[in-house]
Amino acid sequence: MEMALTNLLDPGDAVVVINGGAFGQKWVDMCEAFGVEVSQLKTPLGRRPDMNALSDLLKDRVDAVLVNMHETSTGFLYDIQELGAMVRARGALFIVDAVSAIGADPFQMDDWNVDCAMISTQKALALLPGLGYIAFRDQALERMSRVKRPRYYFDAPAYLGNLLRGMTPFTPAMVSILQVEERMKQIKSMGLDRWIKRHADLAGSFRRQLLKSSPEFGLFAECPSNALTAVTLPDGVSAGAVIAFMRERYDWWFAPATTSRKDQYIRVSHMGNVTRELMGQVALRLFEAVKEVRTGGKLQ
Repeated sequence: MEMALTNLLDPGDAVVVINGGAFGQKWVDMCEAFGVEVSQLKTPLGRRPDMNALSDLLKDRVDAVLVNMHETSTGFLYDIQELGAMVRARGALFIVDAVSAIGADPFQMDDWNVDCAMISTQKALALLPGLGYIAFRDQALERMSRVKRPRYYFDAPAYLGNLLRGMTPFTPAMVSILQVEERMKQIKSMGLDRWIKRHADLAGSFRRQLLKSSPEFGLFAECPSNALTAVTLPDGVSAGAVIAFMRERYDWWFAPATTSRKDQYIRVSHMGNVTRELMGQVALRLFEAVKEVRTGGKLQ
């Protein structure tokens, strides 16, 4: 994300950030730190952005529009194709943090008019954290040639130049790179469509089992990603209590959400070495946790 900002935007450039959660806010905070002028399209947590409001914001001078394809803090998946068409019509750059979406959800960088996109290793690639990848289309590369901002470790032209000799500017994390190489072989062997479908199948089976176990559960995001499900809990049951129950009873660990409504829902990942059977077990244990918390146990 920092490489995108420092190579494509100078101080004083104007951007629109679609802010629907913790990672949308990260775009805002980073832009402000680098002296970029930010207009925000704030969207309700887990809900679609107001496209008419976005259109109004784009009537002013805008150098770029920034969004998180999957707002991981809520589980919401943006319609990048629709957004890309609107941004391209206004002549602005379209910069997409797709860290937790690529590999779990379909992504067509060229067809959807995405000028810059990024991914990291610890999400749908299901590898150790430590590597980030960034891609630039021609319009972004042309813009990059005009940006005057100083940069060093995140100087994209230095990376692009070193690619010609099969190197990176600085000592790379070789073990992580070899892991990615092996994962790419696996994905190519099975096909990217099947890799994505696996995430979709896991997400679908979990959601069906969850909603079957109790009508009081719900989906927090109206357009959920295949990467994870944000589960809305019944009234009066706090996410903190459910997380504590799972940890103490089963040694299962869930990361709390980081939004203003973080105690109303819990997030369940469908990435990595998980199975439909495990997803079913998670749904059943969430139902058990809710019952235990409601009966006034010590974890309430």
